[in-house]
Amino acid sequence: MQLGGFTGGFFRFSEWAMKLAYLNLLWILFSILGFGVFGIMPATVATFTIARKWLKQEDIPIGKTFFFTYKKEFLKSNVIGFILAITGMILYVNYQYLHVVENPIIHIVVVSLILMMSILYGILILYIVPVYVHFDLGLSQYFKYALMIGIMNIHLTIIMVVSIYLLYLFLIFIPGLIPVFVVSMLALVIMGISYYAFLLLEKKSRGLIPLVIKGLRQLAAGLVGVAKDKNVNPSSTRESLIERGERG
Repeated sequence: MQLGGFTGGFFRFSEWAMKLAYLNLLWILFSILGFGVFGIMPATVATFTIARKWLKQEDIPIGKTFFFTYKKEFLKSNVIGFILAITGMILYVNYQYLHVVENPIIHIVVVSLILMMSILYGILILYIVPVYVHFDLGLSQYFKYALMIGIMNIHLTIIMVVSIYLLYLFLIFIPGLIPVFVVSMLALVIMGISYYAFLLLEKKSRGLIPLVIKGLRQLAAGLVGVAKDKNVNPSSTRESLIERGERG
């Protein structure tokens, strides 16, 4: 029996609230299970995986899916987390030593470089997990495509930052919700905007212009005598992010 009106709306709201609270609890428990350092990244990947499934309107067992993803992606996600942590530490150390640079011109140049690197790092942080859970790529390509998608869709990146800030204000206004919903709601916001960016990318990749460019490349390859079955590296024909394949 389907409920309508206020009762139905309240029921759906309560259902989603329980789902988000349960997902948030799983993130906390499995982060602790991995002693924090080794548990945070796989727990985050599992959280974003479930958020993506929800966005695709898939009815899944939350606990079972979380545990399966956590176990499957434990090592690989920790490698990515380690790289992100080292990169962040390098940026922080460089920032701390800015006062050592006395030349004003060099100081401005160094500050500009660090600022630019920090912005790129911020984009990477926002998109790396959504890209990781959505696409099946090589390890280095997750970093490459996270930056590429974030920069190509800078308007969505700005919307994402603003949305995160608004969520922050909402949770600060009602601090009792922070331990119950903060991670799951954050994952849903970031994954939702990222998923829209992925759909835009897929739409562009199937448009007329990419097909024309692909045809011209094939024609040029034929004119210079590059045989498709002999000299073309098979991996080069799958360079497109969409062609690399979406996860299930």
